Amino acid sequence: QRAIADVAKAKADLSLATVRAPLAGQILQIHARPGEVVGDRGIAALGQTRQMNVIAEVYELDVGRVQVGQTATITSDAFPETLQGEVLQVGFQVSPQNVLSTDPVADVDQRVIEVKIRLNPTDSQRVATLTNLQVTVVIDLNS
Repeated sequence: QRAIADVAKAKADLSLATVRAPLAGQILQIHARPGEVVGDRGIAALGQTRQMNVIAEVYELDVGRVQVGQTATITSDAFPETLQGEVLQVGFQVSPQNVLSTDPVADVDQRVIEVKIRLNPTDSQRVATLTNLQVTVVIDLNS
């Protein structure tokens, strides 16, 4: 009886020691390895990279012209081609801008609203390994 109880306890301990992701995705970065203490950042950064999105910071004075469904063109020095996407969501909160320019005359005190843009499926796969990349976004206000 004791051996059976020990086996049941070992199985329960093993199930508690197994780390399972809450959803399917790609491991972006490992923060803790076996035997290490898990810190504030958790064990790993997990991301869903099948469908990539872009977060654009739109100046608060211009956001009234942005609407869900408009097309957007995305460029970066990190990839040679331009990417296409569609405005998926216009944020609700005005915040200080996070992306700062190296231009000394740029207005760094601008307030912005985040606009979420969903990349086209083929373009999404081209940049699936480039999470958190800084890009330039042009939203077609006439589309």
